[in-house]
Formats: sequence, structure tokens, C-alpha cells
Amino acid sequence: MSKKYLLLLVVVILLVIGIGRFLGYFSSKNLSNDKIENITESQCEAEEMIFYYLEQCSWCQKVKEEGTVSKIEELGVKVKQIDVEVGPVEYQFSGVPTFVIGGKVYSGYRTFEELKELLGCTEGENQSLSEVEFIGENGEEVSLVDEQLELDVKIFDDNLVHYYHTELPNGKIIYFFVVKDKTGIYRAAANACQICFDARMGFRQEDNFMVCSACGNKYSLEKIATEKGGCNPGPINPNLEVKDGKVVIKQSDLKQVAEFF
Repeated sequence: MSKKYLLLLVVVILLVIGIGRFLGYFSSKNLSNDKIENITESQCEAEEMIFYYLEQCSWCQKVKEEGTVSKIEELGVKVKQIDVEVGPVEYQFSGVPTFVIGGKVYSGYRTFEELKELLGCTEGENQSLSEVEFIGENGEEVSLVDEQLELDVKIFDDNLVHYYHTELPNGKIIYFFVVKDKTGIYRAAANACQICFDARMGFRQEDNFMVCSACGNKYSLEKIATEKGGCNPGPINPNLEVKDGKVVIKQSDLKQVAEFF
């Protein structure tokens, strides 16, 4: 075997070894990066939640349709979804949907915001819209007393939309409007589109319509607070109670639109 051939063979072997080490390093580095990227730091006190449901349960399906489970998982919380007909069922409860957090059982429908509060979640830098300035109509500031708001009924005799904002016990500011429609019904809705709410622009009144300031979609006053989903104001109450000359708005109704702020 000639020296020239031996030299060529050595060069080839060294090249093969070098390439192998490079590929091994590159592969291990990618795996390490993947592991780092897949680690989601929990933003909540609770690290796990159980969601018990039934396929035929409309409220359970509502939880799924609203993407509540995936939103919670994005906060770093592990969610076990258990069909009660399949099991296993480790806790006692009377109906579904039921959520178990830290060993405590919460039966009945819950919004993402309500579950986030039960989970003890903190607000991350990009997590809450509350830090973004609301550029729509702020309206008059009103305060909750005994878990409700009371507004003078005479204000709404002009059939115009009146804007307000209030602070929930958890510090969330809710922007909303109230109107007396042509049929005499008092309605309340979030000053936020259920599709364009992150634009923080709210609605404006044009004749007998509310118009989304972000996309221009029009919505009749007689339909206010009657539909969930779609490009219309988040519903608070389609038929507000009037008592002793006051239009009454419950805190529980206001909490329904907290996710839009």
C-alpha cells in the first residue's frame, strides 16, 4: 500500500470522526434547547387542576368551547380532564362541570378569570389587558355597594347609551354601557367587542346601533346582551332589574365580562 494512499485514508477517517462529533454536538444542543423551551414556569400557586365533565353536559362543552382549559395550561398548570362516565372519580360532587383545585371541589360553571383566581395565578408581563390603556369611552366611575351598582333610572329616558366603569374586588376595571331600548327594556353590556376586545377601543352609538370602533360591525340596541360570541358587546344583562327608581346591576353579572379587560 503506497504512502499516498495511506495518507488519503487517514484524512478520510479524521474527516468522518470530525463530522460525527459535530453532528453529535449539534443534536445534543438542539435537544437541550427543546427541553428548555418545553419547560413552562407556572404562574399560579396551584400546579394542578382536575376538570370533571360529561360529553352531554352543555355547560361542560361551554368550558371547552371558550378554550378555558388550554388557557389555564398556558399558565403552567397541569389539567386532568376526566369524563365521569369513564373515571376515575376521586372526589364527591353532585354535578358537572366540577373543578378540583388543591383538594377543594368547585362545582358549577366557571369562567377562565374565575378559575385563574381560584388557582392563585399572578399577572405576567403580557398576561393581562388591564395594563394596556383603554382608549374607548371610559364613562362615569361608579362603585359597587353590597355587590351591586345602582343607577338613577331617569338618566336613561333619553334612550341614549350611557357609559360607566367600575372596579371589581380583584382590582379588575370593567368598562360597560347601559341603555333603555325602544321597548323600554334596560340593557347592560361590556364596552368591548367579543372579537376585537384586545384593541381596547370599545363601541360607539350610531342612531339605534352600537358600532365596534375597531372593526365597524353594527349591532342593534334591541339585541344588546343577548348573544355570546361574535363581534358584538360582551353581554352583562339583557333585562336589568329596576327597583325603587334605580337600575340595578349585579357584581356577578359584571364578572361575566371580566375576560375582555
